[in-house]
Formats: sequence, C-alpha cells, structure tokens
Amino acid sequence: MNLISRLVLLALFLIVGIYALAASAWRPLHNWDMIMYIAAAKSYEESDIKSLHGFTYNALQNSVSDAEYKGMVSGKYRQAIHLKQSAFEEQLPFYQIRPLYTGSIYLLYKAGIDIGFATHIVSGVAVFVALILLYLLSASILGHPFAYAVPFFTLIFGVVDIARYSTPDGMAFLALILSAYFLFKDRVVLLLVFLPIMIGIRTDLILYVIPLLLVVALSKSGSRKMAAISVFVSVLIYFAIGTFSNNPGWSTIFYFTLVQILSHPLSTPPTLTIHQYLHALLNGLSDIPGNSNFVLYCLISFLYLGELFSRAKTTSLFQVLKSPAASLYIVSLFFVFSHFILFPVVWNRFFIGPYLIGVFSILVMMTDYWRRCCINRASPHIWGYEQAKTEVSHSELAGVQRRVGRTWIVDGVV
Repeated sequence: MNLISRLVLLALFLIVGIYALAASAWRPLHNWDMIMYIAAAKSYEESDIKSLHGFTYNALQNSVSDAEYKGMVSGKYRQAIHLKQSAFEEQLPFYQIRPLYTGSIYLLYKAGIDIGFATHIVSGVAVFVALILLYLLSASILGHPFAYAVPFFTLIFGVVDIARYSTPDGMAFLALILSAYFLFKDRVVLLLVFLPIMIGIRTDLILYVIPLLLVVALSKSGSRKMAAISVFVSVLIYFAIGTFSNNPGWSTIFYFTLVQILSHPLSTPPTLTIHQYLHALLNGLSDIPGNSNFVLYCLISFLYLGELFSRAKTTSLFQVLKSPAASLYIVSLFFVFSHFILFPVVWNRFFIGPYLIGVFSILVMMTDYWRRCCINRASPHIWGYEQAKTEVSHSELAGVQRRVGRTWIVDGVV
C-alpha cells in the first residue's frame, strides 16, 4: 500500500475514531449501570455503604439531566436500589468484578475529572485507540481495495455505541484488538503477558483468553512453557477477582440477568432451574434472526470455516492454525458461541471485537487470493523463496499451501 493509500485509510479511521470520541464526550448513552460503576470506582476509597450510596446518587444527579435521573430511580427495582442501602450494597459485587475498568474511572476521578463523565470517556478513549490499532493492522496486512472496508464495518457493528456506554465493553474491544495486533506482529511474549490482564476488564473474556493461549501453545512450540504459565495466571486472576469481590457466581448472575432482577440477590440467593435456563436459551435463539450483526457474523463464519476445512485437506489443520487470522477467528468464534450458551443474549456490545476479527480474517483471505491472482497474471515464473516472499502475504507463507506461478509454497518453503 503506497503513501497516498495509507493516508486515505488513516483519514477514514480517524473520522470514525474522532466521531466515536466526540459522541462519548458529548452524546453519551447514560445507561443504568453507570450508577453502580460510579459506586464500584468510589469504593476503592470509601467502604462505608451509607456514604458511598449518598456520594453515588449525588454524582449521578450532577452527571445526567433531570429527566434521565428520574428514569434511573423509577420503577420497583431501581427505586429499591435508590432508597435501600442494603439493596444498593448487594448490587456492588456484580460491578466490582471489572477492576481495570472501575480502576480507570477511579484514576480519572482522582485526576480531577467528574466521575460520571469518566465512566463513558474511558470507553471513548479505548475505542479510539483500538481503531488506530486496526488502522495499523489494515495498512500492513490487507490489500489496497480491502483495507478500506474495515472502517465501514466498525460503523456497521456499532463501535460508536460502545464508546458512548458507561460499561467496560469499549475497553474489552480494545483488549481484543490489541491481542490480535500482538499475534499478527508475532509479539508472542507481549501477547502472553497481556492475555491474563484482559480478564480484569471483563471476567467473561476468560472464554477468549484460555483458548487463544492454547492455540499459541500448539502453534509456537518455543512458547509453550510461558503459555502454560499464562493459563495458570489467567485462572488465578479469574478466581481471585470473584473471591475478593464476593461475586455470587454464574448461576446467580444468569438468574439476575435473564430470569428476574432481584434487589437482594445475595441475602436471598435464587435457584436456577433447568427449565429457566432452557426458557432463556430459547428466547435468545428467537432473538437471533432480528439481530443483523449476529446473522452476518454467522454467515461469515460458515464461509470462513468452509475455506479453512478446504485448506486443511491440502495441508493439515495444525498448519492452518499457524496463520494468525485463522487462529484468531477460531478463538473468537469459540468465544461468541460459548458466551451465548452461558448467557444466551445477542447484545452487540459483547461481540463487536469478535465480529471485527471475523471480518478482518475474511479480508485477509480475500487479500491472499487477490495477490495470488495478480502474481499468476503478472509473474507466472516465480521460482525462489525470496522472490515469493516479496510477492505473497505473510499469512500465505505461514502455513497455507499455495501455488505461485509454477511453484508450491508450503509453510514458507518452496
């Protein structure tokens, strides 16, 4: 990609990034979770529930309009949290399990930024940084016509929305893109150090972290010991977060989220039945046709998996997994569907990172085909590895069997 093309691509990403950052700052979506994230952040220095409760609602009133505030304290459940300190206290463990997000809010608050504003500007900054990383990946890996599709897909999948929410989803999006950046750039040590840290953003990311660590261990034999250590540290961090926050665990969170919202889920813990789980699962399945992003991702998945199995017939699945794009796609696919089985909802904010990794992987495949076609037309007599290396993408040389002119390239060997 020449300089002009890179500048055009950078301009497209900057437009999306600046728009997302501006929307985060001036047009935030004040969701109810903002209340408890304010409380979770302030709880780093305030342990008295009465004081914490008063501070939280005062901060909320200063951060939202009168109409928004009224909506956040109306209704049976929300009114109970507003009026009863005991109910307020029992909600905290559901939000204290995101220490990197709440810790970032707290640091901004201590730096003099309004704590309510901090809950969504953290998301905006994270999305902006993630888009810059996507630009760097697109400019260095994707072909000229395909790289321009990435910023448009970020808009389609809703990155601007997660920049506006007072949730850790913007940071989770950044974490997934950063992990992809490390893998594509072969920064394996940085990747293995970073993956366990991701769990501090959202504990459900362990469904992405552990599979990716296993893929790294299988595909990079020199990193297996460190990958095993990272797996151990990831599991340790996961359970440590749950223990220190007194989080009640999956079944209570599932019941609280998908069966019935409770004001006192800890003192009167619910019992999740198989019937309730299956009912929630069927509701989630019925919501899939109405979610265009999830449907698009499923279609992309069928296309990409079909191509992977086709490649595996000529080489092996192990060789295919040496491609960063294939590895990331399979891990992201596992995250999406295992997450859906555990929490059968198709809320876009959970899956924007995997969606974009899926699109990026497809575009890498298309770039490979496009470059190969150009080679076969323009240079039908490529004989050496050094010549081939300059003509095809790195993913082709990293484990996918390709014919370049009259020569087969398998795992970087002609």
